[in-house]
Amino acid sequence: MKRFLPLLLAISLPAAGVLAQRQTIDLPDHWKFIKHDAPPDLSTDSPDWQAITVPHCYNALDGQNGKAADSGVPEGYYRGPTWYQRTLDIPADWKEKRVFIRFEGAFLVSEVYLNGEKLGEHRGGFAAFCYELTPKLKVGAANDLRVRVNNARNNDVAPLSADFTMEGGIYRPVHLIVTDTVCITPLDYAGPGVYVTPTNIKAGGANVEVETKLDSTVVERRGVVVQTQIRDAENQRVAELETQSSNHGAIKQQLYVAHPHFWNGIKDGYLYHVTTKLLRGDTVIDEVTVPLGFRTLTIDNEKGFLLNGEPYPIYGVNHHQEKKDKGWALTDADQDQDFQLIREMGATAVRLAHYQQASHVHDIADKSGLLLWQEIPLVNEIGDSPAFAENAKQQLTEMIRQGSNHPSIMTWSTFNELYNAKTPPVETLIKSLDTLARELDPTRTPGGASCHPEKKDLARIPEWIGFNLYPGWYGSNVENFARDVRHDWEAGGAQHRIAITEYGAGANPAQHQEGRLTQPKPGGPWHPEEWQSYLHERSWEQVRHDPHVWGTFLWLMFDFASDGRSEGGTPGLNDKGMVTQDRKIRKDTFFFYKANWRPDDPLLYIASNRAINRTVAHTDVKAYTTYGEAELTINGKKVGETIQPSEVHVLLWHDVTLQPGKNTV
Repeated sequence: MKRFLPLLLAISLPAAGVLAQRQTIDLPDHWKFIKHDAPPDLSTDSPDWQAITVPHCYNALDGQNGKAADSGVPEGYYRGPTWYQRTLDIPADWKEKRVFIRFEGAFLVSEVYLNGEKLGEHRGGFAAFCYELTPKLKVGAANDLRVRVNNARNNDVAPLSADFTMEGGIYRPVHLIVTDTVCITPLDYAGPGVYVTPTNIKAGGANVEVETKLDSTVVERRGVVVQTQIRDAENQRVAELETQSSNHGAIKQQLYVAHPHFWNGIKDGYLYHVTTKLLRGDTVIDEVTVPLGFRTLTIDNEKGFLLNGEPYPIYGVNHHQEKKDKGWALTDADQDQDFQLIREMGATAVRLAHYQQASHVHDIADKSGLLLWQEIPLVNEIGDSPAFAENAKQQLTEMIRQGSNHPSIMTWSTFNELYNAKTPPVETLIKSLDTLARELDPTRTPGGASCHPEKKDLARIPEWIGFNLYPGWYGSNVENFARDVRHDWEAGGAQHRIAITEYGAGANPAQHQEGRLTQPKPGGPWHPEEWQSYLHERSWEQVRHDPHVWGTFLWLMFDFASDGRSEGGTPGLNDKGMVTQDRKIRKDTFFFYKANWRPDDPLLYIASNRAINRTVAHTDVKAYTTYGEAELTINGKKVGETIQPSEVHVLLWHDVTLQPGKNTV
């Protein structure tokens, strides 16, 4: 009782006879951790254990410092088994309850034990997973919970390789779920158990199918009543239905909402919510609430991306779940900060690269109106075993079950950059995943991202195909961007518009290039901020109105840990972000896109303003603006003519002469 009771008292947990509805109890504290393998019954008095809180990532530091810093391990950071332990003191009045434990994310393979008995093994690092504790739980006593987490490469589990640190740990929250003997199941691939599907969406009305999955440990002749209500953003009830049911299986209900208020992206992220209750007589014994948004998504070869039948700009960024010194163990506040910066820059869409991300991310996107490209971690290569194929299908199913209620999710992507490493042929597996995605969710069109246009059979499987292009960084000249887009559009079948799912360049905001710009070496130590700015200016200028493209996702919003990299003056970092890994510096490119994506907001930003100590007297002066004509003064004197910004909001004065000493621009 000593460890768990303060938590129960702090949240004022009622006795079971008082409250019949489910309780969800967070478990952030009182964890112990060992960063090596150990016997499952290792005494908790062992000095090897250290006290930690969850979320927890055991590669937050060694996974970001570069491979050479930890040369004693092959990949430059620890990849191997660890153990977590926590005592659960369960109140005696839970005797007639069911108790589940839900992990929102642990990488990569996790084994969960209760009182020395194994509950199960979860193979996959990005989806939630859930077990029932009830049969093995000691009610009114202390229970020993242990979790073995192993982030080592597993040939049967994706991802096998990728350009990011494979960060181990229970890096997302853990919860206890306490329910009645009859409940809306949390065991359906750890999904909510209530799934809403709006159909026939029109201005006059829309149908809503609500599927509720029930589970029971007892046989009750009477059964339960499934009551479902749809309420609008003002909490006004707009539809309701009650259905008598047994205690097991899936119940489908058909509801109708007249004159629905559309979810309309960043213009109006309007949400309804669906609440399903189980009633035994007049008593509510379980209740689950999920979001609902009415919107249609299509791609038209003439008009591009259409949201609710109207052209809608897809100004996209890629996002990794990582932050300096924290690794993947992000709080809700960290995620809020990320998406505030994304919205500040003016993005309308986010590609969650390259894996399912936290449920809080989906909630943010629903409310703010950001569209999400969500994908499973099938990156670079696949395994050749049947177990690998089954695991890929499992991860896809988990992703869809856990996320399908969110209107912000625009597509389920089944792969990224396959054939980047030596791999068995991938096409058969991708076809099966594309088919499975359509079966599990007929309302969304599956996607995929490739950087191998020569693999045309792969590129033509997903209807929403995206290509990762890096002219001006990897490969061809940045001036060839439009040519390369057309080439990849043809590779994709030349029947549908394509997305550009990645493009960009590295930049260290402490490095600067004066005078004539030259393209840096991607793997070299020199990544001047000016080249990143120039590359994005030229790329955006060419692609923004390209008739072959329905949307773009720049690479990427934030610098992130990739421990195998050593470039740009910072080991262990992919520095292609618009914002630094610690979120403290908005690079020049951030303001370039803000000027283009939020043209109605006042902005005047002088580029290269961090390059204070200059060695070249003759230079160009550049600024990004949403205003009209502008004039330049150096030390209070006007320089050159008053000029108008370019179509991409760039002001540029050539061959400006600076004086020795201090210059005020």
